[in-house]
Order: sequence, then structure tokens, then C-alpha cells
Amino acid sequence: MSTEHEHTGVSASDNTNAATTYHTTHDIDLDLQTQQQSQIENEVALNQPLISEKIPSIQLQNEYASDDKIYQDKVSELIKRYKYIRRTRRDGNCFYRAFAFGFLEKNLNNQSELERFRQLTNDLKDQLVKLGYLEFTVEDVRDIVLEIIDNVRKEGSERNLIESLSSSNYSDYFVAYLRLFTSAYLQMNREFFENFIEDGKNVKQFCSTEVEPMARESDNIHIIALTKAALVPLRVIYMDRSEQSTLTTHDFAAHDDESNETFQPMITMLYRPGHYDLLYED
Repeated sequence: MSTEHEHTGVSASDNTNAATTYHTTHDIDLDLQTQQQSQIENEVALNQPLISEKIPSIQLQNEYASDDKIYQDKVSELIKRYKYIRRTRRDGNCFYRAFAFGFLEKNLNNQSELERFRQLTNDLKDQLVKLGYLEFTVEDVRDIVLEIIDNVRKEGSERNLIESLSSSNYSDYFVAYLRLFTSAYLQMNREFFENFIEDGKNVKQFCSTEVEPMARESDNIHIIALTKAALVPLRVIYMDRSEQSTLTTHDFAAHDDESNETFQPMITMLYRPGHYDLLYED
């Protein structure tokens, strides 16, 4: 009686060799993808600072000069409303980095607001421990963020702030702690936010996979949580290729009872698909 291998003309050793070749090739492909990704990240790091200087917003016209009329109209409208833009690196952390810089920059000479935020930062550690986070790990991150805030309170200059948050050794810790701010608020208000989470995840799972990991992009749910956790009102100007010919403005209030008539943003950001930058009226 002939065996299955005899019917197919393929021996067991042939199957083993083929499997070995497949796994070897697959491993090489993964290694190549990893190398390519690392190369892209290195190029981004070289060409895009974490935080740029203020740049005249009129320069955006050069980026979209050849685009369709809808986009050109939106750029023209943006330039009329906002004089400067400050770019952040496109690394998935842009929202949190822009939030950190925008808040500290706005309050360089506002000691009471810096002290309020410092106290929130300090108190967050205990909230996180109650939620199950390791105390010594949270303390390490918190202490660096407190150091950044204290340096701003002492120095109070835009130049020192840029230098501080342009260093990944400091900036990434601030980003990580703002992610924890966001995560803690979502978890402490899970009954409300679970209605907005898709893919069958609960709030804890969502935070573990979509909020806390570095380089995860942010959406409205992240913005709502952080603005309310930090009590910092935020305005986002959306510029995309939708058929609507005007810019879309979305205000995120720090308090539920804040009206549209009295809303004053502490930070204003420009959102283009997948990325946030800072905007300035003057």
C-alpha cells in the first residue's frame, strides 16, 4: 500500500526542509521590516524635532499649493485666524506632547496655575496605585514631571521650556504621565466612557492597548478625558479633505457646565489626519 508521501511525491524530509525554509524566510522578512521601521524612525528623529520654534502659518501654503481648492480654502482661512504654528514630531505622541508644551508655555508666568497642575500631578500617583499600578514605577515618572514643572516655575522662559521638552529624556516622561492621567480618568469614569469604546473592549483593556502605550495615536475620547482630568480647556481646529469648505472647530471644556459663550481655550491645536500641532493667534 502506498503512503500519502508516495502519492504526492513529497517526502517527510522535504516537508521539514520546506518548513525550515519558510520560517527562515519569514524571520528574515520580519527582521527586514524591523530594520526598515527603525530606519524610518531614525530619519524622522533627525528631520523632525520633538517641538519646533514658532513658524508663520503662511508657510502652510507651500505644503498645500498643489492640492484641491477645498484644502486651499481651508489653509487660507486658517492663516487669517492663526498667525503662527508650532510643529510637533509625527511619532504618535504628538497630541500629548503638544498638550504638555502648550500648557506650560501658556502658564510660564502663572504661578498659581502651575502650582494647581503640580498638585494634580502629585496626587495622580495615589489614584494610580488604587487602580493597581506599581507605586515605585509611577513615582519614577511622576518625579521627573514634577522636576520639569518646578524648572518652569523657577526659570519661566520659552527657551528653557523648548530645550527641556525637546529632550526625549524629559519629554517622553511627560508624555507617559499624561497618558496615565488620561487612563486614570477613563477608568474612574468607566460607566460613561464604556459606551464609546468599540471592538468589544472594556475600559481597562482599552486603556492598556490604546491609551497607555507610547506612540498610540489619540482620538476624541482621549482628548475629552485629559482635558477634564487636567482641567485644561482645549480647542482643536480640524483641517481635512472633507467636502465642507470651512474649518471645523471643536471645543473641549474642562467643566461640564462651561457654556459655548464663555469658553476660552488655554491651548489651541491644529489637527490634520493623524497629527496635532499647536496654533497661536499672535
